[in-house]
Amino acid sequence: MDEEETKMVYRERYLSKIRPHIGKPYIKMLTGVRRGGKSTILKMIADEISEKDKNANIVFVDFELYSNASIAYADKLYDHISNSVKKNAKNVLMIDEIQEVEGWEKVIASFNNEAVFDIYITGSNSKLFSSEFSTYISGRYVSFNIQTLSFTECVDFRKVAGGDTSEDEIFNSMQRMGGFPVVWISGHSESDSYSLIRDIYASIVLRDIVQKHGLSNDAALKRMILFLCDNIAKPTSLNNIYNGLVETYGRFRREAVYKFCEYLEEAFIFHRVEEERLKGKKILSPKYKFYLSDIGIKNALLGYRNDDIADHLENIVYLEMKSKGYDITIGNINGKEVDFVCKKDNLRVYIQVAYRLSSEKTIEREFGNLKMIQDGYPKYVVTTDPDWISGNIDGIKYMHVKEFLKLDL
Repeated sequence: MDEEETKMVYRERYLSKIRPHIGKPYIKMLTGVRRGGKSTILKMIADEISEKDKNANIVFVDFELYSNASIAYADKLYDHISNSVKKNAKNVLMIDEIQEVEGWEKVIASFNNEAVFDIYITGSNSKLFSSEFSTYISGRYVSFNIQTLSFTECVDFRKVAGGDTSEDEIFNSMQRMGGFPVVWISGHSESDSYSLIRDIYASIVLRDIVQKHGLSNDAALKRMILFLCDNIAKPTSLNNIYNGLVETYGRFRREAVYKFCEYLEEAFIFHRVEEERLKGKKILSPKYKFYLSDIGIKNALLGYRNDDIADHLENIVYLEMKSKGYDITIGNINGKEVDFVCKKDNLRVYIQVAYRLSSEKTIEREFGNLKMIQDGYPKYVVTTDPDWISGNIDGIKYMHVKEFLKLDL
C-alpha cells in the first residue's frame, strides 16, 4: 500500500455524484489523466459499499500492477472475473485502467448483460467512449471525468499532510505545483514535487501515446508538448500551431500536428476548448485554446516563471469549472472574447479571468465584454488583484480567485 492510500482524503466533489448510481444496473466509468485520483476514488466507493454490506464480494483488478499483466487479455480477464463470482452475495466488479486490456469492451458488455456485477471501471483515455464501445453497451453507462485536485481539495489535503494551511500559501503552491494528489499528500519540496510530476508525465507519454500509437521516435511529439505548454490559454488554430513549431524548431510535418493534438487530448494531457459565437457575424475560422490537465506539468517541464501567472490563473479556473461538471467554450461576441462560457443543465455562467485590474483599459475590456451579454445568467470577473476582493459592477460580480474557487456553482 503506497503513501496515497494510507492518507486518503475523501473527494466529496466526485463521490457525491457517483453515490446515486451505486448498485444501479449500468456501468459506472471514471476517466481522467493518470495519477489524477481515479484509483483512490474507486477504493473509496469500495469502502462505502463494504460498510453498508459486510458480505459484499468486491472484485478489484488494477492493471497498473504488473501482477495482473497475465490477465490483460479479454478471454483471461473474463475467466478470472467469472471465477470470482460468489453466490448469495452482492458482487461488485471494479477494474482500474481498463484500456490496458485489448478487447475489454466485449468483456464488460457481457458481464453487464449477465447482470451479475455492479460494475465500475476507470480509464486514462478519452476515447473509451469509442463507437465500438457504444455498439456493445448501447448507452448503458454513466461517466464521470476526474480532474486533479481543485483549490478546496488542496486545502483538505494540506490539512492531512501537514504544513502551512493559509489559503494564500496553498493557492501559491497550487499555481506552481498543480494538483496531482501524490504531490499534496506527500508533503514533498517543490523540486521533489516537480520530479514526481515529470515521472507521471513521462509515463503518460510513453504508455498512452508512444506505445499505444506505435511511435518510433517521440522527439517531435515532445517538442510539440513543450510548445503547447508555452502557449496555454492563448487563442490558436492547428495552422498557427504548425507555423509556430516550424518557426521554433525548423522542419515539422503538418500531419503530425493533427495526429499529436489528437493523441494529447486522448491521454488527457491537454484539453482543447473551442470558440462559440455569442453574438455577431458567424465565425468562419474559429479559434480555440489549449489547457493542461494540470498546471504542474508545465512548470515541471519548463520551470516556473512569474510572467506566466495570468495563464496559470486561467488554466486553474478552467479546471475548476470542468471539475464541477460544466461544458466549456470560449465566447466570441462581436469579435470580443469572453474567456469561458460554462454550461450545465439549464445554467450558464460567463467568466472573465484577469490577473490584475490595474488600468482603466483592462477594467473596461473585462467588464465591457460581459456587459454585451444580456441574458441574465451569472457573470464573473475573477482576479488575483488584492484591491478587487469582492463586489459588483452593473450586475457583474468581481471576486478574488480564492473566493471564486470556493463557490458552489
